[in-house]
Amino acid sequence: MPSFRRLLSVDPSLTCSGWALFSVPEGIIKAVGKIRAEKPPTPLALRLEKLQASIKRVIDALQLGPGDVLVCEAPTTMKDPHNAIKVEQVRGLFESLSRERGVTVPGRVNPRSVQYEVMGLRGKQLARPEVKAAAVRTVEFLYADQLSQLGLSGLGKHQDIVDAVLIGRLALLQIEAARASQAPLETLFGGQEKQDRRSWRVKPCTIS
Repeated sequence: MPSFRRLLSVDPSLTCSGWALFSVPEGIIKAVGKIRAEKPPTPLALRLEKLQASIKRVIDALQLGPGDVLVCEAPTTMKDPHNAIKVEQVRGLFESLSRERGVTVPGRVNPRSVQYEVMGLRGKQLARPEVKAAAVRTVEFLYADQLSQLGLSGLGKHQDIVDAVLIGRLALLQIEAARASQAPLETLFGGQEKQDRRSWRVKPCTIS
């Protein structure tokens, strides 16, 4: 398995995507940031066009290329299929633009796996505010000093970056597991948890 230099982890969103850049050998955070998109009433096509340009600028500024890895958060459910499809387009922009530059895109990280393996949450799924608060506490415990050196404090105001950092934490563990086992990196990111297929059903539109 090839050795990797850096990992860019991304929490994709059509409003504000958080990202974190890690050094793979050292496991430390080198940079963090957010990419904001245009808001309605700007048409979706134009929002995606401008977002693509913003993502490209970040990838260029970080000089990502061969030897680097990009991992995005995976979707969990399709309770709101229309929004999920929009976010999937954003996720695709990050992945396709990275592949164009020779970046390895092995797969995605399931947020449920982040909660279980990184945050240590067990049992019944917590309410969203509780999960977000636990995410902030986990990142503060793991990376407070590193983020402070990058000028980032008050993590509760930077939830997009917090989520990207947690995605990166799990991705680093998976990269290390692949290296130790000499397994292809893609096999560690390919096994997404099964979803409830009932949640995939799109509600029929009503004609008014």
